[in-house]
Amino acid sequence: MFEVHSNFIINDFKGWQRKNYLFLFMMIFVQLVAFICNPSSWITLVGGLSGIICVNLIAQGKASNYIFGFISALIIGYFGFKTRVYAEVLLQSFYIIMDITGLYAWLKVSADGSGNVTDVKTLKGIQWLYAGFLWLMIGVIAYVTLGFVNDAQPLLDAVTFSVSATGMLLMIKRYQSQFVFWLLGNSFSLVLWFRAGTHAGGDYALFVMYCMYTLNSIYGMIHWLKLKK
Repeated sequence: MFEVHSNFIINDFKGWQRKNYLFLFMMIFVQLVAFICNPSSWITLVGGLSGIICVNLIAQGKASNYIFGFISALIIGYFGFKTRVYAEVLLQSFYIIMDITGLYAWLKVSADGSGNVTDVKTLKGIQWLYAGFLWLMIGVIAYVTLGFVNDAQPLLDAVTFSVSATGMLLMIKRYQSQFVFWLLGNSFSLVLWFRAGTHAGGDYALFVMYCMYTLNSIYGMIHWLKLKK
């Protein structure tokens, strides 16, 4: 077993550089503006804000990202089902399971109960080949699964799911290389939610959220390299 500090969530928001707080508030502000310009559902706003807090905590290497990620996954998964973006339903269902697993894994390896990432790893050499093979296998399984629900664009959706799922698995193992996959996954999700907002009565707030995710992935890639050094 492992010890968990009762206030570890609050502590995870302490000690950031000023620019990181400003970036978080900027992302929240943009999300709020997107909602005001296109007010559709409070639940998607909560999901978007939870997701923004989650990815900022990921970039900082904080374990409480899994708690906010869990909330976001529940809400976005529901909205994906409502708008028939089945790849998003599949992805968020995967996130729900992995958020629970990841929180346990990060807290377990933390000596002080904070769950903070300190032992950052990077993929090297043949490990990239293994990661690519994992991406391919997840993609094939996702493609077959989406075929059973008559998904409108199974190939794009399967690729989107597989690249993001691979990033999630690498994150749980504390690999800095996760951000390569997050960047790819966010790019595909931008396309998915833009189409959903245009053609399926979707919510552009989630499209804006993924724009912010993309910027955060770039920052996270740089910050995790600093943590490693």
